[in-house]
Amino acid sequence: MNDQGPHHDTTDHHTDHHHTDHETLKQKGQQSADELKGAAREQAESVFERQRENAANHTHTLGTVLKNAADEFDRQQQPFCSEQARKLADQTERFSQRMRDKDLHSLCRAAEDYGRREPAMFIGGAIAAGFLVTRFLRSSPDKAPVPAASSESSVPDQTL
Repeated sequence: MNDQGPHHDTTDHHTDHHHTDHETLKQKGQQSADELKGAAREQAESVFERQRENAANHTHTLGTVLKNAADEFDRQQQPFCSEQARKLADQTERFSQRMRDKDLHSLCRAAEDYGRREPAMFIGGAIAAGFLVTRFLRSSPDKAPVPAASSESSVPDQTL
């Protein structure tokens, strides 16, 4: 039985060494994961910073469009629609300014809070924004003109 005593100690030593290697790998893995998470967060915040001003400018443009719509409602003697468009324009302008002043997390919280406080205005703004985006995309010059059927037959095939 004495023979197993030293053999048993070697096994324990081997197990302890294996456990230490496992813990070291685990710590290194956790450290790598933390570094990746930090890098991803930094990249997301960097992208947000670059896009924030662009989004604020678009939001400001939306506010201007809504003010113009309110003016048009005034010309058409539609006071209710004019008033609602002006309220939405004012809210949009304030949101645009807050967007310029806040970081990503506080901006998301502000949008959620506004949506809870003013659900009708929030939904109205979302609808108006969707309408404007649709109009913008439809008027985008990215679409190449499609040649008429008669012109296709007169143009020789230039594929190689």
